[in-house]
Amino acid sequence: MREAFKALKAASYRSVFAVLGITLSIFIVVLAANATYISYNTYRRIRADIRLEVFPKGRPQEVVSFLRLLGGVRDVEVVDERRAKEEFRRYYPQLSSLLDRLGDDVFYPMVRVYPKEHWKDVKFLDLLKGEIEAYRGVSGAYYGREWLEAAQNFFNFLLGTNVVVLLTALLINLLLAFYTVRFVVHHRRNLIEILRLAGVSPWGLRYPYVLLSLIYALISWSVVAVVVMLGIRRYPLAEGIRTFNVILLGVLLLLTAAITVMGSLRALSDVEKGLT
Repeated sequence: MREAFKALKAASYRSVFAVLGITLSIFIVVLAANATYISYNTYRRIRADIRLEVFPKGRPQEVVSFLRLLGGVRDVEVVDERRAKEEFRRYYPQLSSLLDRLGDDVFYPMVRVYPKEHWKDVKFLDLLKGEIEAYRGVSGAYYGREWLEAAQNFFNFLLGTNVVVLLTALLINLLLAFYTVRFVVHHRRNLIEILRLAGVSPWGLRYPYVLLSLIYALISWSVVAVVVMLGIRRYPLAEGIRTFNVILLGVLLLLTAAITVMGSLRALSDVEKGLT
């Protein structure tokens, strides 16, 4: 332990740059992973709320019986005039005065159709909408095609971009953690060669630098963990984001520690080969 802190002190400015580099790389990975998670969570909520509004010509129950027979339908719900009016007031409170002037005769019963999960893409919803509108008891069906198609295209692009950024950031993290530790160990090359010639065992040479690499990893990870958890506490941007980050930080701690140790061992191996 004492030798590890001696090495940390001897390479003080190199240690600072090593910790900063590893911290930055971990932080980039965390940002990219959270952007991916938030994008996916938002997209999942949008998909969960996808439905078709079906307007029957006559009795809603007749239309419901027909809709339950369609293969792409998961569930059917009848919305009467009173509930339609309540929902309108809840979602559009700024139009309440207009609603009072129009009266109660502007709302009609409708049927909400919730499609199965694999039917929530626009092309399948178009097929389902066409089948519903072809039925003699239906006057029309609506599901906001233009908005949904734009949202799906946007989130597919965003998810793909975030995954690429995440993989790139993870690669940068691995390279920085590996090579910054090698750089610090190579700075101590002369001392390592003297100790090796003096008969210090291979384990005695490796132990301080393995411990040093773990110190780098722990300091860098701790800085990122504190910043991330404080940020989540203040801005909980998605459901389950705290649990996601706890798991993510745990994986990154193990990964960064393993990579920094590998970097130090590889640098020590290079030094010993040069000595031989």
